[in-house]
Order: sequence, then structure tokens, then C-alpha cells
Amino acid sequence: MARKMIVSYVHHNKEVFVREDLKGKHRDHCLCFICDKFFPDDREKNCRIANIVYQVDITFDLVTPVWECPDFKFKFT
Repeated sequence: MARKMIVSYVHHNKEVFVREDLKGKHRDHCLCFICDKFFPDDREKNCRIANIVYQVDITFDLVTPVWECPDFKFKFT
């Protein structure tokens, strides 16, 4: 398997590292963005799991796409 290139950049005023081929692809892979329970602008209404994942991301300067979720509900829009 070929080794993937790792790059750094500033995200929310913090230097972070990412695989170059995945940079900016979070929304393409995260189930939350197509889930009927996802309300990122309303933390009280938002999914409990999404809120906890977001808090971990903020605490540790991470980006974590959700690949699997027991509470997923497909958003029909």
C-alpha cells in the first residue's frame, strides 16, 4: 500500500495535520450531514451523539466524521 502524504494547515487558529487526500472531505463522509437528527446550529435540539463528538473535536482540535451510528435517521429533503 502506498504511503499517503500528510500535510499541515491552520484550522480554527490551530496547526493540524491531515492526510492530503482527505483534507476538506469531512462532510462527504460524515453521516451527520444527511441525518434528520442533526441540527448543528441548535445544540439543544441537536443529536446527543453529535453534540458529544463535537465537544471532543473542540476540546482536542479534531475533525471526526461519523462513519457508523446506531441513531441515524435518513434526512429526506
